[in-house]
Amino acid sequence: MDTNTKLSYQQIMIGRAMTGLIGLREALERLAQEGIAPDDPKVGSRLLAEIRKHNYVPRPAIAEYEQALIREYRRYLQAREKGTQEHLWRDPRKEHHPWFPTIFEEKCDGCGACLGVCPNDVLGWNPEHTKVLVLEPYECAPGCQLCAKVCPRKAIVMPPKEALHQRVDSFGGTATFPDPCAGCSLGSCEGCDKIRSK
Repeated sequence: MDTNTKLSYQQIMIGRAMTGLIGLREALERLAQEGIAPDDPKVGSRLLAEIRKHNYVPRPAIAEYEQALIREYRRYLQAREKGTQEHLWRDPRKEHHPWFPTIFEEKCDGCGACLGVCPNDVLGWNPEHTKVLVLEPYECAPGCQLCAKVCPRKAIVMPPKEALHQRVDSFGGTATFPDPCAGCSLGSCEGCDKIRSK
């Protein structure tokens, strides 16, 4: 596994976890330049081989990695067609304050009610349009719980409200702020029941 620091770094949703990958953009571009179609039967294994050059992929998660990589490749090709290759998060600090829904696929019946209420396009369909997936977790507004509240099958859960008031230190550990709202950049937390005066 090569750890070349000149390569891109991007986090994507793999299964139910945000996972950081080195060299993803370069791998997607390489396949696009070769003209490989996203529905090519070998695209998943090819993407996986490219990612493994710079990242560790646990054997039990290979199928989830392939699904996520194919999804990202489709999105990458669609963005290229529109002329927008680079996705920029609205707030890059979200990596340190994760607030996004978790969808339990076994409970999801594909009704799509959650898609209609999400203001930031965090959610989207799986390729078969039978289940909803979390596609843009970092676009989720801190404290928002609209999708979880509207889900009739309770298939969506959000982090605990306390997560809004934790910080991540440089070593990856968390520490709770002494004042629950200290460090919170929001004027009011929709899901937190606390309102700060600015």
